[in-house]
Order: sequence, then structure tokens, then C-alpha cells
Amino acid sequence: MQEKLIFYYSAMKGGKTSRIFSKIHDLEENGQTVLLIKSSKDKKGEEEIINRRGEHIPVDILLKPNEKLLSKKYFNQIWNCNHIIVDEAQFISPHQATELWEINKKMNIPVTCFALKGNFRGDLFSGAARLIALADEITEMDTNSLCLCGAPAKFNARKVNGEFTMEGEEVVIDGSTENIEYQPLCGGCFFKKVYSKGKMKKCIKPKEKLS
Repeated sequence: MQEKLIFYYSAMKGGKTSRIFSKIHDLEENGQTVLLIKSSKDKKGEEEIINRRGEHIPVDILLKPNEKLLSKKYFNQIWNCNHIIVDEAQFISPHQATELWEINKKMNIPVTCFALKGNFRGDLFSGAARLIALADEITEMDTNSLCLCGAPAKFNARKVNGEFTMEGEEVVIDGSTENIEYQPLCGGCFFKKVYSKGKMKKCIKPKEKLS
């Protein structure tokens, strides 16, 4: 049976890390060797992944932006594992995403990636975009990530000093600076609170309801 490359995504605070903990536990309980990877761009936890309950697991590969997975450095780890899991997969490069697909297809090792799909501007992360293009399965996780209005969250908005913004570097990890935080929002709230203020101050008005 050909194993799959699977891409799971949700908005922030969607329980991705807790899902990883559960999946690793289930795999290891069944005698599987898991190779846990995350990008070095994710500074939270450094060489560990940490869930919101404070539990932590060390990563096996902390992948630098320009590193190749298909290299002598990582060959033995990849060859000897039964399953690859990638945390915060939006931060890997498109080339690294392609390497994960090649590993999956050439070596028949299942690869499961957990990620945010879009950045704080509402654009796809380049790593996520490449994984979406290549994945055998793309699944939006059932989560408790809720917008301020109570609707399911789809977007990851950035606040600087308490104000929503679409300006700044793409990757700034929450908690790395005191003045930056992130807020999951539904599509309607993201449009009203973030997008319309940043890009559409002049133009489209809502249609008036017909009487």
C-alpha cells in the first residue's frame, strides 16, 4: 500500500500541537518509530514542541530554512523511522515540502504535517501552499478555535500594541515580543477588523437590503 502525505490545518489555538502529542502516543504504543520535525523559524519551545497544558516533546530534526532533508546528515534518521510528523509545517520552505513528498513517495514513509494555512495578511504561507499542492489528503481540523464573535475561526490576525495590522514581517512568533499577539478570527470579522482597514478604506460598501 502506498502511504500518504497528509496536511492538517487550522487557525491558531486550534489544538494542532495536542493532536500531535496524541498521534505520537498512538504510533509509539503500536511500536512505530516517529521522526518529529519542525522548522527553526519556530522559536517557541526551541528544540521542543509545547502544548498549551505545558507538556513538551523534543524534536528530532530542527530544520534550518536552507537545509536539505535529503542529505547525509538526516538520511539515517529518515531511513530508520516508520512515520514522519511535521509541526508548524507552514514555516518549512517549498523545497523542503517537496522533499517530504519525495521521501513519502520514494521510501513509502507516511508523512503527516500540521500547519497554519494562512499568515496574518490572509495569504498562504509558501510552505503550506506547496504542501497543499502535493498532499494526498488535505483536512481542516475540527477545533475549538473561535473568533471573538463566537464563530469558528479561519484567519490568524496580528495585533501590534492592541491594534490589528496587516503590516510587518511575515514571521514573528507570538510571545517573542511583548507588543505583538495573534487573534483567530472568522472571515467576516477578519474582513471588517483587519482587511477593510488595511486595504479597502475607500471602496466597497455593503449592499443595502431590499425592502
